[in-house]
Amino acid sequence: MRSWIVASTVVVAAVALAARQPLPVSVDPTPQTVEEFKTAAARVLEETGVPGAGLALVTVDGTEWAGGIGWADRDGRVPVTADTHFRAGSVSKSFVAMALVQLYEDGKLDLDAKIADLLPDVVIDNPFGEAAAITVRHVLEHTAGFDDMHFNEVYVLSGGPDMSLFQVLRRFPAPRRVRWRPGTRMSYSNPGYAVAGLLVETLGSMPYEQFIQQRIFAPLEMWTSTFQLSPENNPALAKGYRAATGAPVTPYRIHLRPAGALMTSAGELAHFVEALLGWGERKRGGYIVDPEYLSNMEWPRTTAANRAGVRSGYGLGIHSTVTLPYHVLGHNGGIDGFLSSYGYSPSRDVGYVVLINSTHAPQALTRLSSLAIRYLKRNLDPPPTPTLAVTSEELRTYEGYYRDLNPRNEILRAVRVLTDGRTIRLKGERLVLDPDFGDTLSLVPVEAGLFRREHEIDATLAFTEDEEGRAILAGPGVYAERTSRWPVTLLRAALALALIIAVIAPVAALVRWLRLHRLHVRPETFRGLGLAWSGALVLLALAVLVLREANAVSLGQATLQAKTVYVASIVYPALAALAVLGAGWGLRRGGSASYSVIAVLAATAHAGIATYLAWWGLVGFRSWTY
Repeated sequence: MRSWIVASTVVVAAVALAARQPLPVSVDPTPQTVEEFKTAAARVLEETGVPGAGLALVTVDGTEWAGGIGWADRDGRVPVTADTHFRAGSVSKSFVAMALVQLYEDGKLDLDAKIADLLPDVVIDNPFGEAAAITVRHVLEHTAGFDDMHFNEVYVLSGGPDMSLFQVLRRFPAPRRVRWRPGTRMSYSNPGYAVAGLLVETLGSMPYEQFIQQRIFAPLEMWTSTFQLSPENNPALAKGYRAATGAPVTPYRIHLRPAGALMTSAGELAHFVEALLGWGERKRGGYIVDPEYLSNMEWPRTTAANRAGVRSGYGLGIHSTVTLPYHVLGHNGGIDGFLSSYGYSPSRDVGYVVLINSTHAPQALTRLSSLAIRYLKRNLDPPPTPTLAVTSEELRTYEGYYRDLNPRNEILRAVRVLTDGRTIRLKGERLVLDPDFGDTLSLVPVEAGLFRREHEIDATLAFTEDEEGRAILAGPGVYAERTSRWPVTLLRAALALALIIAVIAPVAALVRWLRLHRLHVRPETFRGLGLAWSGALVLLALAVLVLREANAVSLGQATLQAKTVYVASIVYPALAALAVLGAGWGLRRGGSASYSVIAVLAATAHAGIATYLAWWGLVGFRSWTY
């Protein structure tokens, strides 16, 4: 549930690339006591500027400690406690998936049943037909091929009551167009969990919130946890922030409630972790699911990577993390002003909860999670990282250029097609991954065809083939096809050259005007082209600047920011057309040779950029209707 930057030109790629750089994570010493953990957590908040955190340390015997560090209200100096509520974002998905697994345990649902049979009135555009029907498992594992939520689908910006889930799905059908064969690749999709929530309501014969309250919250004594946002009636809710300074965010409701509306506290979410450690039941009582069914939730099954042998990834509302010192299962979440995480060890000995009330420092969430798991495992050495000896000849068979084919947000494909590629090559005795933009990573062989990045503790990438025999690189959130590099290189070069020309042309026009003005000569050809070029360049820059500051709230309604982007996306192609017409008119009238070349180049550059935008549907783009 995050804000987006929408791409309109290749310039926006710089913004997207900045967001993709690895987050700096400090190496914090391992705490040896709860007090040391609290001191270390307070240091993380101070260094990152995060106001507060709700934290819980859980063992197989129960919650060792739950409490708060810092401020729930930065200005009011209200401290965080174990009972402070945070918006938990996508942690909600674990509870919705658990509800469906409970219905499966009740005999009311087959996880491999077709969504079209279970919810025939929910529109899904699946060009692959019955031969590749979407199942419940596809929806829960994010392998249905859906787009992620569109701008107007994120927040409820009116004052009216919440729509029913069926009304939400009927109003926003666009993301449920299947973009590739279901069950081949993972691409995170919040709308899929709205479908899952409606399925809970249909089979459970009650609102999904009520089902979760009765079947999960009540048995686990999560008495105050809720999916209903009413901050005026919930004084325990912390204020959320986007920066280290400034006012708190407005806590808007969301349309896709099953995907991210959960509000809970560190103390109560710890009860859920206790049940997961107890194979579906807390030690002090509170059964929610059979151990066998819980085990099936924890590991994905429906991607090419899973079929090739990769065990980690996104299961049924639970995903695995292999970047911490120990293997962790759980879920993270993010919603405007809040970040969250719960995790537990697959060995069923320890777990943790981390809830923070600012989105500007995701590294704080990582550092706190790492501190928690390392404290809880302080008497155990990290597991040995697997390594397999592979010959250079075999490693060379994986070399090549791999282009990503599973964008999370279809609207960002215009940028992703330019940025999301990587070269796999042999460097000495090691295979390395060179992303087009970012740091080179070493790949360590784990099993035949399976690799891990050097900082990971288990295999996350598989070199395998798709159904048609094409070589692919697949893993959690990764699906890249080996292909020729030259098309994307040529496209990047063409767009980069077009932007350079777009910048140079107005300067050339100004120099020409000054020279003719000094000579008191009125130009007979190419008049007004400089204004068209300048206007087009200003519009491009304006759209980029606006989008850099925009978020889902401002783009999801007809705000000044959204309308500015819309106007720019219409006027820019018009100015590009004027540049082409002006260049043609000037050439027929016989202008200077040098300026004629500039006019033709500028016309070609702007026409090329406008064509690229039109190809991706970004001309006349109205974000508040997308």
